[in-house]
Amino acid sequence: MSQIFVSVRQQYLQLFAASSRHIATSSRPHSEASKAEKPFRSLRAFVRSAKQETPEPIATSISGEVPKWIDGSLYRNGPGLFEVGNEKYNHVVDGLSLLHRFNIKNGQVTYQNRFLRSDHYIKNMKANRIVVSEFGTVGHPDPCQNLFQRVLSRFKMRKGSENCNVNVMSIKDEMYAMTESPYIWRIDPKTLESVEKLDITEFLAVSMATAHPHYTNDGTHYNMGSSYGKVAKYNIIKIDPADAGQPLLQKSSILCSIPGRGRDPSYYHSFGRTDNYFVFVEQPLYINVMKILKATLFRTSFTDIIEYKPGNKVRFHVVNSRTGEVHSTEYTADAFVCFHHINAYEDDGHIVVDLCTYKDEEGIYKASVEEMTKAEYVPTQGSKIMRFVLPLTVDKKAGIHNLVKLPNTECSARLEDDGSVFCVPERISDAVMELPQINYASHNGKPYQYSYGINGDASEIKKKDFKNKSYKAWGMDDYIVSEPVFVAAPSAGSEDDGVVLTALVSDDPSKKPHLLAILDARDLKEIGRAEINVDMTSSFHGMFIRNT
Repeated sequence: MSQIFVSVRQQYLQLFAASSRHIATSSRPHSEASKAEKPFRSLRAFVRSAKQETPEPIATSISGEVPKWIDGSLYRNGPGLFEVGNEKYNHVVDGLSLLHRFNIKNGQVTYQNRFLRSDHYIKNMKANRIVVSEFGTVGHPDPCQNLFQRVLSRFKMRKGSENCNVNVMSIKDEMYAMTESPYIWRIDPKTLESVEKLDITEFLAVSMATAHPHYTNDGTHYNMGSSYGKVAKYNIIKIDPADAGQPLLQKSSILCSIPGRGRDPSYYHSFGRTDNYFVFVEQPLYINVMKILKATLFRTSFTDIIEYKPGNKVRFHVVNSRTGEVHSTEYTADAFVCFHHINAYEDDGHIVVDLCTYKDEEGIYKASVEEMTKAEYVPTQGSKIMRFVLPLTVDKKAGIHNLVKLPNTECSARLEDDGSVFCVPERISDAVMELPQINYASHNGKPYQYSYGINGDASEIKKKDFKNKSYKAWGMDDYIVSEPVFVAAPSAGSEDDGVVLTALVSDDPSKKPHLLAILDARDLKEIGRAEINVDMTSSFHGMFIRNT
């Protein structure tokens, strides 16, 4: 049964919801409170296609200064092709994966990109049309198939998308392109060539894995994946570094399995990790597995299978990261939708969880190519930063009294009659922020002060100061910014001692080149930039890998 329903997860979990109130851009850092509102702008640059690859590294023109201590490569992954032949994809998450590499060394920057040679890419290019369905786009029958083969294809449930266009992961000296399916693609970190496709179901009894793994200093990676049946299960996956010559997943295992509410699994895009715990948020955004057959048999969009049930509460599951034991207390909250965790950490017997949250699922549908290419993009809402505090020790006699004992927080928690703990969050700010990044190496799972992200229409980089409850912002007119990536300075003296790297896509490349901007992470002042005069597209996620 679980294998029958696998494909829905992969068809739809590559979600991106860019929606917010627009804050005017500036090439200087500024206080958000001083900015006046402007109309929303079109996001057509976000869904532009690359007409050709740049597989060999090319030199870029440098303005300002690229600090010579930056020695490594920024890798980015995202949809880079929205048209095949005369046909177009319908949703921002559907485009075929384009991998990017910015190699930074001795104050210089080179750039290259290459399409991932997934099965989806190869089949579509061969047919010169879209023959493989994605989340919001229904593929046409393969013209090379006869009538019998086409009929049979309607009854064949794919294991998931191989168009790994969401993120990249590095383990030892290997790199992998990822989406939220059972597949990951090993790519050559120097040439970006597609090397090998791995299927996680050949090693573990799970149907998928997220594109947001966590990792530790010893090279161990953790991820989450669901398995489906009469009751859905959410599995925490542990991946030990493989020995030389062994497949990546040879030493993988399931640390624990968390039972769901019922048959229909909750959607999740990421999860949290502290020094001693994992935090999984089970939200009331579901995949209706019975509707998968309809989507397959009648070639309808997989958007039909998503169901948001705001009458159901969110459940927070806390798992001991060493033993895999699930905490006996069930934590709940009023319904919301979340794609990205910012950070989680332990503080005096509590777990603090910071999330980018939405009030409902509407942002999924507003991220269609049609909506994003309008003269003015009109989102319905924006992602707000919410903080939840989960008390690890629960006084069963507390009654209606607040269980949260931390100072300097508006969060509260109360014991319910059924023994669960209902959590009320603190709304950190009215400002919108998505694609959050932190100083991961030193502060993931630990108390922290700063997070970097983008605003709702991707016109600005933002820096959130959680201690002082303030923002800084940086942007450039006529550009789309990408997820900011923090790189710590050698012998950094503070949490924000380093740079933020962001790739900027020009609204009109014939007039202004694409850019890689290097910002001082402390004040978001621009230090330098690299100008790129070849096709470059926007991207979802990525990471910086130091040269060795």
